[in-house]
Amino acid sequence: MQFFATSGVRHSWSILIRYTEIILSTQKADGMFATVIVILPSAYTGGQVVVSHASTSKTIDFSEDSLHATSILAWYTDVRHEVKPVTSGYRLALSYNLIHVAPPNVPKPSLPDTSSSAELLRHTLRKWQAKKYEGESDQRLMAYLLDHEYSTHDLQQGSTSLKGADAQRVALLHPIAEDLGFMLGLASLEHNVSGCADDNGGGYYNRGRWDDEDEDEDEPGMLEVTEKSTKISGLVDLNGVPLLSVGEINLEDDCIIPKDPFEDETPDDTDYEGYMGNVRSCLSFVFVRSHVFSCDSGSRPVRLL
Repeated sequence: MQFFATSGVRHSWSILIRYTEIILSTQKADGMFATVIVILPSAYTGGQVVVSHASTSKTIDFSEDSLHATSILAWYTDVRHEVKPVTSGYRLALSYNLIHVAPPNVPKPSLPDTSSSAELLRHTLRKWQAKKYEGESDQRLMAYLLDHEYSTHDLQQGSTSLKGADAQRVALLHPIAEDLGFMLGLASLEHNVSGCADDNGGGYYNRGRWDDEDEDEDEPGMLEVTEKSTKISGLVDLNGVPLLSVGEINLEDDCIIPKDPFEDETPDDTDYEGYMGNVRSCLSFVFVRSHVFSCDSGSRPVRLL
């Protein structure tokens, strides 16, 4: 039986009474790009499902609550999967094949091939672990800025709160880092930049305000940077368990990926103190981001404030 959807996806289904054999991903119909399995309530043991893609592998077992729970599994056709034998009872499931029927110029959904990225990442972490990079920081901690913003509450939920590309990157990084003995976690990052404002010594008075005749003009830019600092706080592991209950960690610029991430970015907060007599005007920018951090679990590189 087949169903049609307006999104350009067609799906067919079949009923599986006893799901015991080992299955590898195959394309059962032209345009098929994914499989969805709905496991209905039925008592059984065994039947674990092992899914693998690139360097990531995960074993899923729903048997413990199988009598009372309905579970859903889904994977793309380029994901290798293996279904272990059911050792007792019966597993009742519905299997759906998702078929791409959109116009030819619309690409078929698929997972990106991350195998080359995974090997490069593994090589980079090993080299960093062995301290083979010239001029590298003594601080054995790296912070990678995430695409999305997450609240403190979000981060306390761990990696389950991550969205889109952030979730994919952490899923790729996690098994490699764990295998090499690195600790991964999530945290909030605040980057502060202070310096002299480019306002020619006038136009402003007091803090953050123009004279009346200039009230529609843009705020001044940064003429000269005199101080920069970066700190991270609210560190949790990927399960949301706190790693640092109090305090913050100062982070060196060389420990942030990508390089110069705040260049040409709009600050989250601006603090301006206008020109007053012989004192030059001061301007401060504050950038707030979420990030995933990695550190060698065999070292203790951080200094608390």
